[in-house]
Amino acid sequence: MKYCEKCRVSVPGDLRTCPLCQGDLSGQGEPGRGTFPALPAPKHPHRGLLQLIGLGTIAAAAVCIAVNLSLPQSGWWSVFVVAGVISFWLTFWVVVKKRGNIPKTILWQVGLISALALFWDWWTGGRLSWSVDFVIPLLLTGAMIAMAVIARVMRLKIQDYILYLMLDAIFGFIPFVLLLCGSLRVVYPSAACVAISIISLAALCLYEGKAMKNEILRRLHL
Repeated sequence: MKYCEKCRVSVPGDLRTCPLCQGDLSGQGEPGRGTFPALPAPKHPHRGLLQLIGLGTIAAAAVCIAVNLSLPQSGWWSVFVVAGVISFWLTFWVVVKKRGNIPKTILWQVGLISALALFWDWWTGGRLSWSVDFVIPLLLTGAMIAMAVIARVMRLKIQDYILYLMLDAIFGFIPFVLLLCGSLRVVYPSAACVAISIISLAALCLYEGKAMKNEILRRLHL
């Protein structure tokens, strides 16, 4: 058994350094004997449900492909089904991956769903109309409202969501840029999004200006 002269403790196993002070250990080690007990890997509480959903979506896509191959004269609509399944799992994966931070998850979802909407709009020949006119401004507006409500209900600390709310409010000016460029056909959703962005930024500056400044300086390591 190894020994730490500084901490005056015996350390089982074959460690090279003391787990308390990180100093060098003296004496002979005991290969094969661990210092700490081996813990089983934690099981995901919803693993069975996720596996069932995964199998169900794959089976649905496979059935659609089989039917489409049997009736090719109806067009290759199964490609849209497969693309829809992939889009669903991309957004679902972000929710599972970022579930520890709800405001961050919301911001990630806004970016991912906006990108998917632009892709689907372009792919279906929409010339980026409904995605730009409706989806993006409504997503940004909904995200700002959702962050404010969730922060209030869950009593989150201002440091836990102020950066994500600020970024979403800044992104809320993107529809205004598109409006100036003449890329919008329907103005009302974008106008509401810009108005809520202005109100959100004004409220942050007036009520949480110091916290916002400190968070920016901390993130920039200044």
